[in-house]
Amino acid sequence: MSNWRLTVYRIIERLGLDWLVLLAGKPAFEDPPSPYPTTFLEIRKKFGDLRDTEKLDDALGYCTGLLNREEKRLDKIEAKAFTLIRITSIATGLITGLTGLFLSQEQITSAWLLILILYVLAIASLLFTIFLANKVVTVGDYWSTYPSANDIFKLSNATLHYVRRERVVSLFYSFAQNQRMVNRKATFLRGAQHWFKNALTLLLTLTLTLLLALYIPFRLSTSTPAGTSAPTVTPSPIQPTIVPTDTPQSSFTPTVVVPTNTPVVQPAATIQPSPTFTYTLTP
Repeated sequence: MSNWRLTVYRIIERLGLDWLVLLAGKPAFEDPPSPYPTTFLEIRKKFGDLRDTEKLDDALGYCTGLLNREEKRLDKIEAKAFTLIRITSIATGLITGLTGLFLSQEQITSAWLLILILYVLAIASLLFTIFLANKVVTVGDYWSTYPSANDIFKLSNATLHYVRRERVVSLFYSFAQNQRMVNRKATFLRGAQHWFKNALTLLLTLTLTLLLALYIPFRLSTSTPAGTSAPTVTPSPIQPTIVPTDTPQSSFTPTVVVPTNTPVVQPAATIQPSPTFTYTLTP
């Protein structure tokens, strides 16, 4: 395979896009072949030549340690999956709940389509993370294998050497089966981590895009064109303003009273000048 194809496949795997096949409803990935024998017959053949008592005790303690190791590994993987589910659920709730408080199409008219695409992709990545992490902690799809409790009853029908060897076989078989189960859960956890990383990248990109979409219109609205002076504000003296109130005020209107019993002098007659006649007597 060429180098560029390997690079493309590596990028697809890093982004978690190879999990889209599983998310679309297709069967899960095939388990890789186990390096250990996985059946009782094969394991019995491997331990058939083990006849020394000390070696059997050694093998018994070693297989018990292997089984305990897988149990601890299973607990760590499931704990990480639970933590991832909690964090992703809280993040999804906060994003879907708080976005409507500060997101308005009037403020981000220039980039609303890009923000909408990033928002949908981020929510989808978080949902894929929850789905894959839930596959890790699902109980019904996996079974842990442990030595059978009925092995203790074989002590009365078989030799101690045979019982110890069968116990070693049972412990190793349980270890091999549990390791396959734990590896499958670890694979789902790895896919959940990839999608969570994609969600964080999309959320950071969404945040930067949103800040730029809000900052650029604000910057343009507050900036002044080059070559023009900024308007100055000159304080004007404060003039008192008399506001009329509804309080009734008294007004004085002078009134002239004329007495009715005052005699009024009216002229009775008009004196007209009489003509003067002069007579002269001569002798």
